[in-house]
Amino acid sequence: MKLRTLIPVLVLLFSPLLLPAQTKADSLKLANTLKDLLNICRTVNVTDPKTKEPGSFYKAAPYMVYRGTDKARAWKSFADYSKQEDKKAVDETCMRINETVNRDLKFRITGYSTEKESEGTWHVLKVTYYDFKSKTFKKAAFAFLKIGDRFGLGDID
Repeated sequence: MKLRTLIPVLVLLFSPLLLPAQTKADSLKLANTLKDLLNICRTVNVTDPKTKEPGSFYKAAPYMVYRGTDKARAWKSFADYSKQEDKKAVDETCMRINETVNRDLKFRITGYSTEKESEGTWHVLKVTYYDFKSKTFKKAAFAFLKIGDRFGLGDID
C-alpha cells in the first residue's frame, strides 16, 4: 500500500528530469528565437535601404505569427511585411518590445511551459526585466506557436 502512494510522488518529483528530448530542444530553440527577435527589434540599421521601404522592422516579420483578419492565414503563417495589416502589427509589437524588455539588456528568461489551445500548442517563455521608469522588476510572457520547424511570436502578456 505504501509503495502505491510512493510511486506517484516519486514520478511527480522527478518528472522534470523525464522530459522528452524534443521539449528541451524546443525550449532552447525558442530561447534563441526570442533573443534573435529582441535583437532585431532593438537594432535597426538606418543605413539599410530597406528600413525606408518597406520599413524599420521588416526583419522581424518572419519571427511573428500572423494574427489578422484573414482566417485562412491567422495563427498558421508568419507575418508578411509587404502587407499593410501585417506591417502595422509587426511595427507595434517591436515598439512594445522596445518599450519594455528591450530596455533591460540583462533581462532573464525564468521559465518555459506549453499550453494547448485552439490555435495549437503555445510555447511560453517567462521573462523578468527591470523597468527603469517604475524602478521595479516586471514580468512578461512571450507566447510562440511552432509553424513548420520555426517558432513565431503570437502574443505577449
